[in-house]
Amino acid sequence: MKCPYCGGVCADEALFCPSCKQPLPTAREESESRQEKPRERRTAGQKALTAVLVVLFLAGLSVGAYKLVSWIKGYQLTRLYTRGAYAPTLSEVQMDDMRQGHAMIFFGKDGDQIYVPELERSLTISGGVARMEVPDSEWFTSSVQDIEYADITLSPMLISESGKKTELPQFNFQIDVPDSPLQVTSPAEARTTVVTGVYPLTLNVVPGSTVFVNGEDVTGSVDRSGYLSTYVSVKPIGDNVITLIVRTPRHRECRRELVIFRQHYDIEVELDTTVSTESPARTMAVTGTTEPGASIVVDTDHIPESLTVDPTTGRFSFVANFSTYGNNIIRFRATKEGKQDAEIVLNVNYKPSLAEMSGRAWAMDYEQLRILFENWRYKSFVCKGPIIDSFTDDDGNKCLVMDVGTDTRQLVILVNQSSITSPTLGRSYQAYAYVDGQQMYQSEYYPRLIDLYMDVTG
Repeated sequence: MKCPYCGGVCADEALFCPSCKQPLPTAREESESRQEKPRERRTAGQKALTAVLVVLFLAGLSVGAYKLVSWIKGYQLTRLYTRGAYAPTLSEVQMDDMRQGHAMIFFGKDGDQIYVPELERSLTISGGVARMEVPDSEWFTSSVQDIEYADITLSPMLISESGKKTELPQFNFQIDVPDSPLQVTSPAEARTTVVTGVYPLTLNVVPGSTVFVNGEDVTGSVDRSGYLSTYVSVKPIGDNVITLIVRTPRHRECRRELVIFRQHYDIEVELDTTVSTESPARTMAVTGTTEPGASIVVDTDHIPESLTVDPTTGRFSFVANFSTYGNNIIRFRATKEGKQDAEIVLNVNYKPSLAEMSGRAWAMDYEQLRILFENWRYKSFVCKGPIIDSFTDDDGNKCLVMDVGTDTRQLVILVNQSSITSPTLGRSYQAYAYVDGQQMYQSEYYPRLIDLYMDVTG
């Protein structure tokens, strides 16, 4: 055998190399060494196979995990848009043209699309919200005489910018056939008392509607926006019933009755139609006609020398004085020998101009105002400060709570009659208002004033 260290020739049974003196391997060790090599080769192959299997397992695990995560995300997204914060809502609304309808509000990411196949309409989400309004009449044909209601099903779908589609919850609701919209602005109440032979009638309908007043077709007098202004005759017979009929396509016919009361007098007397129920000045001319030979007696404040009566034609006129802001009563009588007096009562709202109001307004004296509110009724003040709250009183008036204090909190209640119908809470305003009494707010009484003019100050 050869020495593995120096290469010298050694006897087979030698234990040490005669040349380098290094120990030589025995025959058993060589045999074990030869047997271990195949084992090592097998172990390396097994390791390679194991590595391949591990790689395949990890790859499969990764794919499974990815699918699981994708499913969870899809489930969470679906839940968010169906039962979560992004779930759409449905509510009844009155549209700008007075028609009844339903509004659908959708939530999502800006740029996403909402598609409603039943309506063949789509809209884009902007600012996190998309709103779709549908008039109830859209679900009916032109003839609705034999129809009571309609069952509606809508199936909206969310389409993301990437093209992913998410089915949103269905809307299932029932709507009745809507009535033809009608808004009467004059007279303001269903029953009104007048002292004139004609009365202005104003109303709004949906453009394209047919309108009848006491059986007369007045559709030709309705303008393109649906507004009608006309006059109706009022006889001195007590109740004058004015019947309005409106027919709007895809709506039921609307029928409404107004009662205009004009008292019958023994003496004929009638105010001119130019006599208004509002005045911007402290005085107002009152004119009209009575029976020839009758006299006029004015019982309320007026300018005596302004009263004139023509005994031949019955034409009369006088100038009334208003002592307070707001409602003022004008009362006068037509008298004639042998007949019962005809008493006329007219309510006039005196709303001064801004120049007059500001010229008469006092600086705020809060402590004295809380004590002398009764004595100071109708006295005008300048109110400055932020609006901290608003509410509606028992009479339906919109009330504003203003803090007019500088160092301490000093609250006044303003009955808002200004042109600013919806002041911003927390913003400061300057209001010209007159004293009207007291008002309860949060279990405490505060001065109550009627504000006629208001401007933003901060």
